Amino acid sequence: MIFITYPEHGCVYSLSQDDGDELYYAPVYSDGSVNFHEFAPVDLDHVDMDQMEIYDIMNNLRKLAEV
Repeated sequence: MIFITYPEHGCVYSLSQDDGDELYYAPVYSDGSVNFHEFAPVDLDHVDMDQMEIYDIMNNLRKLAEV
């Protein structure tokens, strides 16, 4: 599983393991830890980001998966 941390968002992101088409997130706690059991799908209809930022996060994750 590949993750990208966005400190300004307070979370880490990953793509679904099935097909890589769904963006997931988990919170980063104040001590810097992440509970990997808390990953949940990003609700694209209610997220406070524009579509281009979401697209960039997903693209960056896909590029990392190719390596």
